[in-house]
Amino acid sequence: MSKYGEKFEKSLDKIFRIKQKVRTILTVISAIAFGFLLFVFFGIGISSFDPMGQAKSIGIIMIVPFAITLSVLLYCTLNKITFRLRYKNVASRTCNIAKYLGQDEKALKAEFKKRRGLKDREWIIQTTDHYFDECERLKSEHEQNPPKEQAENGGEGGFDGWLLQKLGWILLGALVTVCTAGICFPAAYIWVLRWQYKHSLYDGKRLSFDGKVSQLLGKWVCWLLLCIPTVLIFALFIPKKLLQWKASHLHIAGELPFLGGTWKGNAIALLLVKLGCFLFTLVTLWLLKPLAICWKNRFIQKRMVIDGRKMKFDGNGVQILGKWILWTLLTLITLGIYALFRNLRVLRWVNKHTHIQDGYQQIKVI
Repeated sequence: MSKYGEKFEKSLDKIFRIKQKVRTILTVISAIAFGFLLFVFFGIGISSFDPMGQAKSIGIIMIVPFAITLSVLLYCTLNKITFRLRYKNVASRTCNIAKYLGQDEKALKAEFKKRRGLKDREWIIQTTDHYFDECERLKSEHEQNPPKEQAENGGEGGFDGWLLQKLGWILLGALVTVCTAGICFPAAYIWVLRWQYKHSLYDGKRLSFDGKVSQLLGKWVCWLLLCIPTVLIFALFIPKKLLQWKASHLHIAGELPFLGGTWKGNAIALLLVKLGCFLFTLVTLWLLKPLAICWKNRFIQKRMVIDGRKMKFDGNGVQILGKWILWTLLTLITLGIYALFRNLRVLRWVNKHTHIQDGYQQIKVI
């Protein structure tokens, strides 16, 4: 059995034969739904003499087959994506390990593509198992002999970005999001994240973000489409999925990037915490917002893993409460202008109290 588990082997078997199966299912379901639509349309057209009533009846009844068709299409597409994604994630991690070892990553990617076309199951499993063992070996060596790199900022966390830079990226992102009716939100989201983490430090170690628009755009569109048949219920899970995707593309200088990153929290709990923080801030008229900031960051960072390292937040809202009240007064005096500086100060304080815990773990890719 593969060291990545039974699910990976199942995914291999599926992607070798999934095309014909998906095509057959989609053809049958689409034909049935289309036939039903024709039946409804002509049936009502013949029997009804009330134009307005006819239009309403057609509109109501046609929702059913459209919803069924859309649900089945999404189900089949997502299953196909799931199997391909499992395979892609394992292959990607394998290539990342090879790159870290100084081997030819592009040649290995090309070989994976070739072997997949040949349906060479044995070679794929043997290769991924070999690099899985290499990953475990590197992890053990890193634990026993951690790298001695020069820490920045005296070994403390912080943020060294400029306000004008932040304003520029936020305004550009907002403009793109509004002009595209939210479809290009991933581009704006990634621009801001790339700038933010480029200037962020945890325990004196510089962070980086390597997510690309092409990687998130497809997921974003798929998540939006899933909100339709689920009557927006799936929207509750989007914040968690964004956090997971962000963590998987975050890296810490000097760490092992191929160990992977993720966020291990619960989607509903995340929404409740955010809602609770908002209500607490609203009830206290923003004066006790540092307590809400600490609550949210403690919840998120406790479940965050970056490059196989768990995070921890130890900030206490009381530590910054006096400064927050002063900053809030300055914001009122300057008619809201100082709020821009206040947010950067809070981000700097949050990073200072976010720490990298000891120990390493290889994040599951499936």
